[in-house]
Amino acid sequence: MEKNHFLVINDLIYEMYNWHSLEDIKHNFFQRLKIIIPFSYASILLKANRDPDDVTLCNPICYPDYFTEAEQNYIANDPESDYTLWNLYAKESQLMRSSAILADATRLNSPLYVNCYHKYDVYDDMQFTIVYEGHLLGLLTLYRTRADGSFATDDMFYMRALGVHLNAVMHRILTPVSAAPMANTQRLTAMQKEYGLTARETELLAHLYRFESNTEIADALGIRDNTLQKHLQNLFRKLGVASKWEILRL
Repeated sequence: MEKNHFLVINDLIYEMYNWHSLEDIKHNFFQRLKIIIPFSYASILLKANRDPDDVTLCNPICYPDYFTEAEQNYIANDPESDYTLWNLYAKESQLMRSSAILADATRLNSPLYVNCYHKYDVYDDMQFTIVYEGHLLGLLTLYRTRADGSFATDDMFYMRALGVHLNAVMHRILTPVSAAPMANTQRLTAMQKEYGLTARETELLAHLYRFESNTEIADALGIRDNTLQKHLQNLFRKLGVASKWEILRL
């Protein structure tokens, strides 16, 4: 590792542990990472829920901002068409380059590429699955254009060096701190009054803050899944959010 890269990586790792929100990642991480691993575009997609069998991704955090369109198209696409989908089921972080898996002709003519990334002249990508204690938290992807060329072995080495810290920091950001029961009750009561939540919606909110799955919540509340979905939609509407992760960030 070159000395200047070593210093930048050390500085970035130190900064990562001072992150307190996803906004810190958006505004601080990508530009610093680009010094170590050059790329044209980057994104972090968050896992939509805690169900280990559901690897649905959501809420793209992108660099630059306009690349969000590409990742929103990816989320809306048929997930089965993604040849790297298997990567998301591993219980440990995985790092891979698309150019090392499929030939250019196959990769760059796939429906997924044409629908999502052709517009941005993406040529290669490097994906790192953000996993903590066996649980998938999200997916970091760096993209290069044809002019940039493919990612190299050194790029993967640097990403591995940062990855173990990214896993820990993302877990801290995405997992609510276990506060005292009274503090949790006070927060829920305050949100109930602020957003005009019903008693049932407040109860549902408490289960969400415990990272319970839809099945666990439905069983605890003694309701069917379609009833739970109606409660969730009402909760999303009142809180002005579109997913469970956005609720947690409140």
